[in-house]
Amino acid sequence: MKLIVVKYEGQKFYRDRTALRTEWNPGDVKRVPEREAKTLLRFAEFKRGDETEAADQPGDVEAIVAAQNQREQDEHRETEGMLMLIETMDKDALEAYAMKYEVNLDKRRGVEKLRGEVVSLIEQFGAR
Repeated sequence: MKLIVVKYEGQKFYRDRTALRTEWNPGDVKRVPEREAKTLLRFAEFKRGDETEAADQPGDVEAIVAAQNQREQDEHRETEGMLMLIETMDKDALEAYAMKYEVNLDKRRGVEKLRGEVVSLIEQFGAR
């Protein structure tokens, strides 16, 4: 896996939406995997940095990949836990949970149909 040096030139704290969920402060220079770097470099706040700027940053590819895998596993566990909880919810609880996604459920439908709608929301947008 190839790492690319990226510099954040934004004005305030930022957490990217790549798979790594990296936290950036103004002026940060970090090595990120090539796929995430391509995503970040689309934005004006991110510029390609020099190796000299990132000389003090760790470049251990295995550590970055391990952190990414751990985050993905944590998100998967959270989603699985929420899906199991959905199976025990009644109509009122399902309606309240769907409001987190700004969706109004029609409580005239059966509880199984409502559960299916909430499950599709979780699968589409992630657990909230």
